[in-house]
Amino acid sequence: MARDEIIYSSEFLKIIRIENDFFIESYKKGMSINEFNEIISKHPNIKIVSFLAIKNAILFAPKPMEKFGELKERISVIVSKDELKAYIKLSVPENELIGDSKLKLAKEIMEKLKENGIVFGIKNDVLVGELCNNKQILVAEGMPPENGEDSVIRMYELKEIKPEIKENGKVDYYELSLINKVQAGDWLGEKIDPTPGVPGRTVMGKVIEPIPGKNHLLEYDKNSVGEKYENGITTLYALRSGAVHYEGDKISVSNHLEIPGDVDFRVGNIDFDGYVTIKGTVKDNFIVRATKDIEILGEFGIGSVREIKSTNGSISIRGGIAGKNKAVIKCKGDLYTKFVSDATIICEGSVYIGVYCINSNITAKEVIVDSPIGRIIGGNIQAEIRVVSSILGSSSESKTAISVRGFDRDGLKEKLETIISEIEDMKNEMEKLKQEISQLSLNAKLTETERNRLMSVQSEFFSIKDKIKELENNKKTITKALRAKGEGEVTILKRAYPGVVLEIKNNLKRIDSPILTTSFFIQNGELRQL
Repeated sequence: MARDEIIYSSEFLKIIRIENDFFIESYKKGMSINEFNEIISKHPNIKIVSFLAIKNAILFAPKPMEKFGELKERISVIVSKDELKAYIKLSVPENELIGDSKLKLAKEIMEKLKENGIVFGIKNDVLVGELCNNKQILVAEGMPPENGEDSVIRMYELKEIKPEIKENGKVDYYELSLINKVQAGDWLGEKIDPTPGVPGRTVMGKVIEPIPGKNHLLEYDKNSVGEKYENGITTLYALRSGAVHYEGDKISVSNHLEIPGDVDFRVGNIDFDGYVTIKGTVKDNFIVRATKDIEILGEFGIGSVREIKSTNGSISIRGGIAGKNKAVIKCKGDLYTKFVSDATIICEGSVYIGVYCINSNITAKEVIVDSPIGRIIGGNIQAEIRVVSSILGSSSESKTAISVRGFDRDGLKEKLETIISEIEDMKNEMEKLKQEISQLSLNAKLTETERNRLMSVQSEFFSIKDKIKELENNKKTITKALRAKGEGEVTILKRAYPGVVLEIKNNLKRIDSPILTTSFFIQNGELRQL
């Protein structure tokens, strides 16, 4: 056995070191646990491995020599799991923590760090500062990576289609800009490249690669939109003059026909695949048909045209419609006009009229004439959701028929929930596809298989996006319907005169005497008034 070293000795007990182990031997009772702890605190290099041995020696003295501790490592090194932090824990005599001995200890710590592979981010100021035993001391700190930033996309913003509010508070529904016109070469959008990020380094000197930023797709129609790349920025521009629009999130420039004056014998009838802007009017008996939006900007509007029709878009007629019992206006989207007189309107969306509607037949989802002087006099108005006007009929008791077909509110709510769920599922699927596209796009040299996969995934991505757009439009339509009162609504903002006949979901109401501000609607199968 190696030479014994007596660490402590008293009439009660003795603490002995034999190589790297510590033993306790007791002679008689009388020492408390606290007194023993005070003795041990002066020997920070002792690691207690058996509290039972200490308890027996003190409480049940006398007891023969029994191992209770082991020699602690003078300097232990602890490295965090991510290797970004390294700590030391000291177990040295207190006199080594001060004076010249501390300088020697600091050199010993540096050697210990080197032995454990700690080479980066060492905090020298900590080593020359105040040190202590039995406490983790942060002595080295790595550098975490800075992940890259995602690409930033900024796109052409379509003008919002909404009535212009004049200073006097009047609402001019006809003052709209349906068509967003651009010239060839005009800016349509841009993408700033994602950044690769900055590598980090562990305390062991290992490089930590950053997560590069995601490279988002620029979605555009390659037949009408071009791109150029310079200094990390991809810029989109119009390949041709035309009208900007979006199919889902894909920007495109469609054909745009602009008539600087009137549609008359010099121009002839128009049948155009795209957007049409007429800066003048459409003369009587002429036809204007387009697949997209139509705007007629002439101050005096149109008269007895044969037909104005947009198969997939909306129509804006700034000056109004004086139809002379001949004009027919049809559109897939919404209609905006200053007034309507003696005309037929068939609209799958909403009809917004600024001032008045007289002796006209209108079929639409909703008909809104809600300016302070807005009125519907005569004619036949058929809506699916609601009709809103300041005034219905006239003091001369003109026959005015207002019919609202109505809807099934509970059924629409169920349909809305289904649509919201479908949209959420599709968005989740899109996110997965987006990540796969981003991952494939990072590889500058794709194999033929990978290239085909990328094209397939991109095609599926855009297909889902188009479906989402269609669902969003349905959601918007249903939400608009659910905002109506009951299951079909007629709202009179000021007055309704005798001669007005209301029909809501096959429930008739004749106005026999003037009534003031009110709403009629169907609730639980009954016609109610609010």
